[in-house]
Amino acid sequence: MLLAAILLAAAPIPELGVLLTPAPGRLALEVAVQRALPTEWSEALAAGAPVSITYRLRLYRNRHWLWDQRVAGHELVVKAQRDPLTGVFTLVAELDGEILASGQVGTLEEAVRWVTHPPKSEIAVPLHREPLLLFLRAEFLTHYKLLVIPSTVGTDWVGLSVPELP
Repeated sequence: MLLAAILLAAAPIPELGVLLTPAPGRLALEVAVQRALPTEWSEALAAGAPVSITYRLRLYRNRHWLWDQRVAGHELVVKAQRDPLTGVFTLVAELDGEILASGQVGTLEEAVRWVTHPPKSEIAVPLHREPLLLFLRAEFLTHYKLLVIPSTVGTDWVGLSVPELP
């Protein structure tokens, strides 16, 4: 029993928490970043620079005898920026370029919470019998090596099986 408690304590916490709720032809998605944000990102938000987290979504059809077929790709971009005059943070969430939600908050903690826990979004899911897989990643910022080689700072890809309708 003590060994099991030690192993559970040593298990790494997943970087992304994802809750999937299926509906006919749609998939409701709730995401939460569960790791510490890069200090550069947090300092830039506090200083008033526009920052964002890009959630990349890839939907695949799980085929047993062939490679997995990519069905769809989506991008959820959650942006925040502090107005230097009023100190109010402006927040915007866009799904595939269309505004999903927007708002304003007064504190840095509320802005970070809103960006790391974006509003619930729905993506279209094709109606097929094969099981579907969802791969998800959060990207915080991009560094450049030698001014031309991009290196993205973000979470690892998380793979989930899309639950079937009851």
